[in-house]
Amino acid sequence: MDVDRTATHDALALARDTLAAAETLANAGFARHAVGRSYYAVYHAACALLATVGLRARIHEGMRSLVNEHFGRTGVLAHEHARTLRQLAGDRNDADYDAAATFTDEDARHDLERACAFVGAVASIVSSRCA
Repeated sequence: MDVDRTATHDALALARDTLAAAETLANAGFARHAVGRSYYAVYHAACALLATVGLRARIHEGMRSLVNEHFGRTGVLAHEHARTLRQLAGDRNDADYDAAATFTDEDARHDLERACAFVGAVASIVSSRCA
């Protein structure tokens, strides 16, 4: 499997931009929307990770499965980050589709911190694989 450097770079740049959007939303008091953007930052970082091994997923669940298979189970991606991917996906689903779900500023900050850690971990893996 070949590294798709362009896809890797573009997805990681989008992850970082999406993190900035999540932070802006959290700072403005839009906790529900910050939660969603935090997940999408992680999603784009995960796509960057998959591109380092020439893979691309068609659906979110497939992306999570491929990341777990190629990076989680092998220990390349720490267990805590694999868990973050799964947990933030659930939070995003609730934020987008459950009108009764509530999110506090603390929830938004917590998801944002986890997303930042995930994106940072992926950036380190990407830099070592694309050097």
